[in-house]
Amino acid sequence: MSGSLKFYFTKARKLSSHNSVLLRDFKFFLSSLDISATIIALEDDLLLSAKEQQKIEDFFEDYLQGIPLDYILKESSFFNHTFFVDSRVLIPRPETELMVEAVLKLPLRSAGAIVLEVGVGSGCISISLALSRPSWKLIASDISSEALEVAQINLKKFKVFNLQLIHSNWLSFAKPDSIELIVSNPPYIHPDDDHLKGLIHEPISALVTPNGIDSFKEIAKQAMLALKVGGRIIFEHGHTQKDQVMAVLREEGFRNITADQDLQGLNRFVLGEK
Repeated sequence: MSGSLKFYFTKARKLSSHNSVLLRDFKFFLSSLDISATIIALEDDLLLSAKEQQKIEDFFEDYLQGIPLDYILKESSFFNHTFFVDSRVLIPRPETELMVEAVLKLPLRSAGAIVLEVGVGSGCISISLALSRPSWKLIASDISSEALEVAQINLKKFKVFNLQLIHSNWLSFAKPDSIELIVSNPPYIHPDDDHLKGLIHEPISALVTPNGIDSFKEIAKQAMLALKVGGRIIFEHGHTQKDQVMAVLREEGFRNITADQDLQGLNRFVLGEK
């Protein structure tokens, strides 16, 4: 029956012949409409409201245009939390959760530690840290006012009170010798990188930096001034950039520089100490 759930499952199955994950994502989308898991599993002949039908039609249109499911759902899971996201910010990546875990293991002061994230995006890193360490004082900056709007939505959603958002180019606002830890997952893709073809729906400014390395150079230079003696900086980077990022930190005078990998065994993080 046209307008029934079964009708749309039939449509999804036809379309999934060209996209093996469409049917799985369609079921996930249906759950966001508060349709019960049992009805979805049975592919029931439930008659849908006009509003539900329109949402499903919009889903198919957006999905077939290649818009990521997280943007369609307006949410993304990160570090056991569900964040609001849209095309103003990058979709959080699972490997970035490892950077949050690494930060939480660092021997910072148990209370009053000042931690700065450079390039806050959706806020998933800073908010995850703030929720895990309510005694820390977190500051998060972004040059994109649109990204800060999304971060503010998540700040209110999670009722976080130990995180301040700042509109700034990197950390130019920071006072000398004031920060204990700087965390950053900056743009690190070269403008000519073929990977960009699969990322056309995400904000280019959050992905690309000249030569693929310039953002690390600018942040590291400013970080050396802003960090306290003994303060640390941790970067997430592309899996082929470990040596370049380590060299950047070395050139700026950082010491005790180490690298770590993601769950796939790819080089992903670099840590340095002032």
